[in-house]
Amino acid sequence: MTTPSGHNGWATTDDWATQRPYITTLCMSILDENRTLKEIMKIMQEEHQFFATVRMYKARFQKWGIEKKIKAEEAVEIFRQQTARAAAGKPTVAYIRGRRIDPDRLQRYRYRAAPLVSKKILNVEKGTDEQHSSRISQVVCRTPSPSPSPDATDSNLSISPRMEEPTELKVPHECMQILRNFIHGAFDSGMWQMASESDHAEMNGAFTWQHYVASSQGLIRHGRVKEGFSLLGLCMDQYKLQLRRPDSMFWLATYKCVMVLASQNDGLADGFIDFASKLTSLILPPGHPFNQLWSRVMMTGLRGIKEHAGPLFESYLDLWGRHVNSTDTNTNNDVQGAFVFIQLHSTGLLSYNLFETVIQGMIAGKAISREAAEFLLQEARFRLALSYLTRRRPKKADSVTKEIITWLDSKPSEEYVDLRCKAAWLLFEVKQRKGAQAEALRAGRDLLKISQDNYGPTHIQTLDAMSAVENYCRKIGATGAAEQMGKDFDSRWRTFRDMADQRLNFPDEIHQPWYYRSIELGEKETKVEEAVKLFERCLKLSDNSP
Repeated sequence: MTTPSGHNGWATTDDWATQRPYITTLCMSILDENRTLKEIMKIMQEEHQFFATVRMYKARFQKWGIEKKIKAEEAVEIFRQQTARAAAGKPTVAYIRGRRIDPDRLQRYRYRAAPLVSKKILNVEKGTDEQHSSRISQVVCRTPSPSPSPDATDSNLSISPRMEEPTELKVPHECMQILRNFIHGAFDSGMWQMASESDHAEMNGAFTWQHYVASSQGLIRHGRVKEGFSLLGLCMDQYKLQLRRPDSMFWLATYKCVMVLASQNDGLADGFIDFASKLTSLILPPGHPFNQLWSRVMMTGLRGIKEHAGPLFESYLDLWGRHVNSTDTNTNNDVQGAFVFIQLHSTGLLSYNLFETVIQGMIAGKAISREAAEFLLQEARFRLALSYLTRRRPKKADSVTKEIITWLDSKPSEEYVDLRCKAAWLLFEVKQRKGAQAEALRAGRDLLKISQDNYGPTHIQTLDAMSAVENYCRKIGATGAAEQMGKDFDSRWRTFRDMADQRLNFPDEIHQPWYYRSIELGEKETKVEEAVKLFERCLKLSDNSP
């Protein structure tokens, strides 16, 4: 074995003994910060002139009792203790053999665990694991030590054991616990089931309702204020139906509706909060989880909803993902759920750690197929193009749009019609931003044709497109075209409303969450770029996997 040039040889036994405290500290960062062994080796070489091979390090780790992997039985025991402590309202930090386990690392373990281990974890959380009778002595869960303020000293530090948790902290914690119990119960009772690839997913109700709420805001932005508020009123009428038959994305759709309305006007959001909470109390019994949730939410109001949205979305989807990943089926729900993760990460409402862990787990575990992952990459690119347009960067948006169209051109023309329509939207908006009026009008006509051909003349997708093209015609002074399109829109809108009145429901069901062609909440360009790069990396890894 040859030694690297420029040093006096490999580490001796004395060298290992001298550097053991520092190496041990760095080893903890392998476990807690996801740092690699090669990074540790580089630090030791450059800062301490300490040279050893990977095999040497691993031999020392074993001798010193440092283990990188969490064992399945240890993970199950941690989640068992965490669940029992959460039920008693106690926060938890976990230790294995005296070493604190980072919560993000536990989440990564959960999503990458084999289905059998995932099911064991779910069972201990629900208290149905009859085989788990003895605790593992190496695993200890306890309440984290209080953190004194920077100004506190040993002489003046005083912490009351009965200190009441502030409302702004207590509310999201209690909401998470209520949602956790509700999700477990809904899946266990069979109320929510993963649909097969050929079936409609059970989440269609929330997607339909949420889509029409978003479309109402699109109509208002395009100058169709009367029609937009008429559609929003229809959405409020249909909320009662959603309450009685909620699907697994209903509460998230409710919460997101508040955020969408608040992005336009706080008064709209406050009105919906008042309406939804009162309607829930009239329709559902007092002890129902939704009434419990609203009683907490009303303590902090719209301000609290905005502040707590991130943790609540993350907690909800984290638990939803555990149920999805405890099965080994490739379902519509998996792809739809992954899309929701893209949406919420792009708005900054999900941490990258959770987003990466779930998407990597879904792709590596075949919960979503390779082609589905490619499709989701195009959807992420679509959001990136919109983000570029929002920031007045039409050239970059045009480049990303061409990537999407190239991928679509490789597929049969009857597939991915929703994405094809959204690509047409992008072309229309890119031409507008570039100031190419003639090209923008042609792109607008193409958008109307593809929308009408795929959805029909009175579908909300087509009406939304008509309102956008009509609005553009008015902006550039094409008055004749705008007037004609306006008359056509009015006629179709009357038909749309008549259909809604006859059905006492929305005229059309929305089967997928990716129908809507706009960004409903402000999205961060860097977050969308992270989503694109993650899917590109996961697809590349799947190419290289055996």
